[in-house]
Amino acid sequence: MQTASENLDGLEWNHWPSDQVAIRGKAQWKELLGSASACENDITMGVVRLRQHESLEPHRHSQPETYYTLSGRGTVTIEGVVHSVEPGRMLFIPGNAQHQINNVYAEDLMILYVFAVSDFSEIEYRF
Repeated sequence: MQTASENLDGLEWNHWPSDQVAIRGKAQWKELLGSASACENDITMGVVRLRQHESLEPHRHSQPETYYTLSGRGTVTIEGVVHSVEPGRMLFIPGNAQHQINNVYAEDLMILYVFAVSDFSEIEYRF
């Protein structure tokens, strides 16, 4: 049995390449558990951050995903249905469902994401 421990503050923010921001959005993320960790597991987990007026544009991937809002407020649109999110809100996103995150508020929106796959590279984002 392996265990893992990671501090969000000790990780660098990842982002899309600058030539893909127009299509994918300005979301930033930190991977807490998955391909970057030394722990063999069946879970990929991290935090996505959206600043004011930033978004993760509509996309799909075959794996289901779960969001849990840590801080801030915003909206998550799943298959055309808009869900308001605030701290403590959980959303389950079925596999292949189109979804998007938007933050129009001044405070950063921070959402914990979880995939039931061992490596983030297994997730093919389709915008």
